[in-house]
Amino acid sequence: MNYDEEKLMSHLLMSLKNYHYETYKHSIRVAKLSYNVANMMRLNMKEKIAIYKGALLHDIGKVMIPINILAKPDKLTELEYDVMKLHPIYGADILEALTPLVYLTSTVLYHHERLDGTGYPYGLKIIPFGAQIVAVCDSFDAMTNDRQYRKAKNTIEAIRDLRECDAKYNQMLVSALENVIKTNAKVFGKNRESNGIAI
Repeated sequence: MNYDEEKLMSHLLMSLKNYHYETYKHSIRVAKLSYNVANMMRLNMKEKIAIYKGALLHDIGKVMIPINILAKPDKLTELEYDVMKLHPIYGADILEALTPLVYLTSTVLYHHERLDGTGYPYGLKIIPFGAQIVAVCDSFDAMTNDRQYRKAKNTIEAIRDLRECDAKYNQMLVSALENVIKTNAKVFGKNRESNGIAI
């Protein structure tokens, strides 16, 4: 990572941390999971680092979402959800304005797309591999951490849910995530930090 890239990453993550700490913590967890899944898939080091950094910034667009929506303790209304669904586009816009980070744009823009075309913002069925990894890890982390309006699922339940959505997620990556969890059973066996947010 060159100096300019490192500074920009640091500034963006600090902005996210200061704007909404729970989203920041979620992003750190998703980045670690994504790196481990990429490692399990035997990607090369350059690819693993790019996926890790893309995962760190996957929710950076949420700094553009009004805090009363982002931090709302109840379920979002349909209109609020439509606003929330803009965050991948906002995130991509931020990165496209920062030349050293442009190469991370596709992961940020497409991490809520799904293989069956039911995702957002564009309803794509062909999704970059890095974004597919982040999508699986993002959803898993959201399911396995508490929200104020629902309790966390355990890791077995979350993997089962990802399996049941077999048309939405790359099942090869779900298997890789399951192996990561088994390999790190002690970490996942403990009470994990709450408030994972992956809308």
